Amino acid sequence: MKISALRCHTIHSPVTDWAFVKVETDEPGVYGWGECSLPTKPRGLHGAVADLEKLVLGANPLETEWCWQRMYRHGYWRGGPILTSAISGVDVALWDIRGKVLRHSVCEMLGGPVRRRMKLYANLGLSTSPDEFRSRAQEALALGYKVVKIYPLPAVGPVEGLATMRRIVACCEAVREEVGVERDFALDFHGRCTAGLAVQIEAAVRHTNPLWIEEPVASESADSLLRCAEKFVTPIAGGERLFTRWDFRTLLQKELVSIIQPDVSNAGGITEMWKLASLAEMYGVAFNPHNPNSPLQCLASPHLAAHAQAFGMLEHRHEHHDFMARICSVVPKVDADGYCALPSGPGLGAEIDEEFLRANPSKDWIPESFRADGSIGDW
Repeated sequence: MKISALRCHTIHSPVTDWAFVKVETDEPGVYGWGECSLPTKPRGLHGAVADLEKLVLGANPLETEWCWQRMYRHGYWRGGPILTSAISGVDVALWDIRGKVLRHSVCEMLGGPVRRRMKLYANLGLSTSPDEFRSRAQEALALGYKVVKIYPLPAVGPVEGLATMRRIVACCEAVREEVGVERDFALDFHGRCTAGLAVQIEAAVRHTNPLWIEEPVASESADSLLRCAEKFVTPIAGGERLFTRWDFRTLLQKELVSIIQPDVSNAGGITEMWKLASLAEMYGVAFNPHNPNSPLQCLASPHLAAHAQAFGMLEHRHEHHDFMARICSVVPKVDADGYCALPSGPGLGAEIDEEFLRANPSKDWIPESFRADGSIGDW
């Protein structure tokens, strides 16, 4: 059996644009699906997948490690979001093929589960309104989630005054009041802050006891992250915008975070996420995959979460399930206890409606954030 083609589909969703890779083989009816969503970069992904095709055409799709090394090392240029995301999508599709051929799930091929269910947390999105976050939290809690995550920062500058601090604190206090002491919430700063501002905000919201603060500073700012690690009491999470184990090396070796959040669709696929999960266990940090996109990603991530000893909890998209069901034959959902079950079936355990993907091509989606003076803020 040989790889015969790579096909990239990018679509418009109610949230962002999503991207999928289909790996076809010369065996009739044997193919696999992966996801490489990188919002705002659909054209780049199309080109990157096309560039990878010549490296794996004719290869044995069951030799996932060989294919990964070939795609990573034989292009000369390595890393970066577009290339690594394309590799990720192809790699996940290869694992899907492998599972279908061998009649095992991805988790079984990794060595089997250490847990049968995975704790989920709901992503409540961006706002600066305490009432809005209360409403969103109520909806998520009613579905069964025991943990939620909020983004309560406006488009901040390097230094902010008391009014901004009070709005952020009010959002955190509102959500803490809503979830109570038996449930929890986390914060995401989205990499918007300078180290000084992040330290100031953490001190201001510390009394609300967030589970973690995610991306307090830009992912490329290791020295700023070190300052946060030295000053924060709240645990730090990060890594959704890092790629492969080489990008994560500084975070782990310098003990800058308590939680790593690599994304199976961007960080290198299942092949690389498996290795990152082992590194998380070795360095004593939690492995909480970034998981905000389509149901296909949300099928790949639980396979890794079920297998990884260091797994903590999984981000989960709790809205737009009707749209997701048009794409994927299985859409993981939260149960009444705040968990999801391990997907069953060979490979990823689901099929994709390719005709629906073709009928919903991607559109220009621009995430925008402006400061009060009209200058460009970090989204």
